[in-house]
Amino acid sequence: MQRRRWAILALLVLAVGTLTGCALFNQPPTANFTWTPSDPLARTDVQFTDLSTDTGGIVSWSWDFGDNGSSPSQNPKHEYEKGGTYQVKLTVTDGDGSLDTLQKTVTITPSLDGTWSGVMTDLNWNQWTLQLNLHHSASGGITGTMSRGNQTQVITSATFDPSSGEVQITSMIFGQTLRGTLNAAENRISGLWYDALAGWVGKDWSVNLQ
Repeated sequence: MQRRRWAILALLVLAVGTLTGCALFNQPPTANFTWTPSDPLARTDVQFTDLSTDTGGIVSWSWDFGDNGSSPSQNPKHEYEKGGTYQVKLTVTDGDGSLDTLQKTVTITPSLDGTWSGVMTDLNWNQWTLQLNLHHSASGGITGTMSRGNQTQVITSATFDPSSGEVQITSMIFGQTLRGTLNAAENRISGLWYDALAGWVGKDWSVNLQ
């Protein structure tokens, strides 16, 4: 009888050990992630880093960047075309098929980076082709060139307020300063231009991101 009890106990221990390795006793993973820079600009790379944990190891990652973009990579880079607020979701799956999903809000600051093309109207109601090539520098400033017709000059100063969308760009082309507002949803800048030398207000200008 004693021997039989020991045999039954051994079978129970074996059964529990087997079940412990099954999905029935598997601890699901915990999804987590971060991104850099913490305040990313539109049309620049955002580095997403997986911080998920699991006792047995994670075998797959599924990212939804909230702008119809996705990735199966563990630590992907992603570029947002427009400024705005995006809901980013990461779903991780472990070797036993258990999964977990985490969603975080990522705010993308509107950016002037890129080539903008459109028209500007002079005082005689003539329309000129206007092109802006703009770049946010590492120091936080904005550099680039302004072209009106067949004339191109380096931009001497440029300011941009992401919260209001207000833009001011000055070049030496006739001493003109462009003042306008960025429509982040449509990637369009429009406003009026000013002549700093003559001291008068010009006509309208408008450019779209190319």
